Amino acid sequence: EPTYELVCGQGRLEAFISLGQQEIPAIVVDVSEEERLIMSLVENLARRQHRPMELLHDIGELKKRGYSDTDIAKKIGLSREYVHSIIHLLEEGEERLLIAVEAGQIPLSVALDIAESDVEGVQEALAEAYERGLLRGKKLLTAKRVVERRHRQGKALDSAKSTEGRTRISSNSLVRVYKKEADRQRLMIKKAEVTQNRLLFIVEAMRTLLADENFATLLRAEELSTMPRPLADL
Repeated sequence: EPTYELVCGQGRLEAFISLGQQEIPAIVVDVSEEERLIMSLVENLARRQHRPMELLHDIGELKKRGYSDTDIAKKIGLSREYVHSIIHLLEEGEERLLIAVEAGQIPLSVALDIAESDVEGVQEALAEAYERGLLRGKKLLTAKRVVERRHRQGKALDSAKSTEGRTRISSNSLVRVYKKEADRQRLMIKKAEVTQNRLLFIVEAMRTLLADENFATLLRAEELSTMPRPLADL
């Protein structure tokens, strides 16, 4: 029996499972391990919301598989310098700095300077970035917080700490969320019905006007005798 590995569509698969479905439409392709990784990375890049470390670790995985910085840059549409710098920070375990870079809080060049400096050197790097105009105002304050957290809690993210203080979702909270979503859906349906009624009114009005020869003559005189095909079909 052949074995299959999921390349893209983890969210869709989980949705089908949660709905109790036994089957899900799928496209089966025969690709190499490297192609599978590229396909997965491309889908992650295309997602509207993604975790920065997912993408960055995928870049690191490509490097481990023997791809050069230039090859990786071509495959994912980024510059070689950017890829080289990201890989360097990954190898140094600088997850906090990487996330700050991806979030646009710290320029990549500043993150590299911080990674290569000691405590005193980090302050000098921040001061230099300020003088060069790379960090100003809110960005400077954010960069300082990232540096302090890095110094206090380490370079890597601690998933265990990130879950501290979280409260379990109660049934009442779930009901409130459900009701809120249901209200939103009902409002959307009402808006769709209003739009449909307006469209029907426009169609009937246009049909009546186009049946008037005087109006049709006026349109031709003004060179407005054509309309979008979908509206004409209606």
